[in-house]
This record gives sequence, structure tokens and C-alpha cells, in this order.
Amino acid sequence: MSKAAGEAKTFVIRNLETQDIDAVARFEVEIATRSFADEAVTDLDHYRKKLGKLVKYRDDWTKVIEKDGAVCGWAWVASRRNFITDDLYADFRSFYVDGPKAGPAAAVSLLRAVLAHCEAEGFTRIVGRTATSNAPMRALYELAGFSERHIVYELDIGSGRKLG
Repeated sequence: MSKAAGEAKTFVIRNLETQDIDAVARFEVEIATRSFADEAVTDLDHYRKKLGKLVKYRDDWTKVIEKDGAVCGWAWVASRRNFITDDLYADFRSFYVDGPKAGPAAAVSLLRAVLAHCEAEGFTRIVGRTATSNAPMRALYELAGFSERHIVYELDIGSGRKLG
């Protein structure tokens, strides 16, 4: 048996629970830091509150992945409906796997769970976002067959900057 196959058997994917909030809040800070650098929201209490609501109301699909009993990643998918077309689609809100602790097999296992959930729910598409600087998430999107559709451009105009 390959090492990757042996490692995959140690993963458990389960619902996000109250006891996971601190670990997942730290993941969200890491995502924000990787994606937004100096503009990142790094307040753990902000994420704890947000995650507490997810656990309380259970409106969205939220899972954690464990390796050897420790939470090493998480995924969040929300159901959305386009009010004009009535299209039911998945909003891939968050995804994180601690690579050094869990390895790439954990990311692939969790991504497969996301895709299986989306297919089972009958979503017509999955919409995900990431910063252009987030190479690991962009690679994971490519691995799963996602296509880059939109690019957002920004121009900072504050602090007295002259336009034109």
C-alpha cells in the first residue's frame, strides 16, 4: 500500500462542532492573511462569532477534517439561488487544510467531499473565490476542473492620490 493510501485512512470528515471553533478560527485568520496581507481581518473573536453562528443555525454545509484526532482543515459550502434565473448553485465559502500537518491527501479528500456534497444537492455549478496570490487554492481549483471566470481589479485612490 502506498504511503498516501495509508494516510488517507487516518482522515475523518465530520460536521463542524462547537469544540472546533478555535481551530477553524485560526484557519480563517491564515486564509485572510494569505489572501489579503496587510488588509486581512485577523481578529480571532470575529471568526469565533461567525463560526458560532454556523454551528448554531446549521444552514450551510460545514465540515472539518481530522488526522489522528486533530482538526487539520475545514470546508464551508453555502446554497445559493439566483433570483433572476432560479439557478441553484454552491457558494464555496471557505476551504483550508494545514499542509504541513495533514499533507496533500487531506486536501484532496476534503475537496472530494465538497464535490460529492454539491453533486448530491443538485447544484448546477460551484462558485469559489480566492486571491490571485493564493497559489495553493488556485492549484486545488485547477485540480478539480474549475475555470477562472472573473478577475477583479482594484485601484487605491485614498490618501490624496490624484487620478488621471
